[in-house]
Amino acid sequence: MVSAIHTALFNVLFPHLCPMCGSYCERICDKCISNLPRTEQDVLRDNCTEDALADVAHLKRAAAFMFFEKEHPVQLLIHKMKYADQPLIGYQLGRQAAQEFLCSDFFDGVQLIIPVPLHRNRLRSRGYNQSEYIARAISEVTGIPIDTTHVTREKDTPQQALQTGEERKNNVADAFAVNHPEQLYHKHILLVDDLITTGETVKACLRAMRTIRGATFSVFALGKAR
Repeated sequence: MVSAIHTALFNVLFPHLCPMCGSYCERICDKCISNLPRTEQDVLRDNCTEDALADVAHLKRAAAFMFFEKEHPVQLLIHKMKYADQPLIGYQLGRQAAQEFLCSDFFDGVQLIIPVPLHRNRLRSRGYNQSEYIARAISEVTGIPIDTTHVTREKDTPQQALQTGEERKNNVADAFAVNHPEQLYHKHILLVDDLITTGETVKACLRAMRTIRGATFSVFALGKAR
């Protein structure tokens, strides 16, 4: 009883708020979910996410769930997910996206989900990998297994958001490595990231994954910058 009273009092003094609109809600409210700027790229094979990754070999498909624009509420949502200790935003949106994408053939044939990894120093300071939260949500909805051990980030690079143009490509060059690629031979792998801007981080990760013989790749991102 005491615990229940304390919980109720805590919820009154420190209510859960929707991270987008600030209304009383334990997570992103239904209204904000319905108003997300969806890309519809799960059914559009000719899209800007695939265009950003056009030079990637063995790419089967690529899509983002929503568009990202500066000064849009989605920017605040992504910022809170990455930098404000709110990774459950990624989990909720990952589940929402996966449930909607199941209506298409986007996940067909995918055998393994791999989130874009963080360097151990960044993971230690942040406390979590937001892309892993997104990937685990997709895995739970689709039943496709997730792997977080084979692909690692070996270089502790500055944040991509702080780079411009060619700097983004140089910043992540040779940043990733694949451990025991022979265990992933001939698999269709879905690489999951939080946000694709120029696509250089995803492309660097996929370049490292070329050591996986016979593999094909698909890419999912929560957001895609316009």
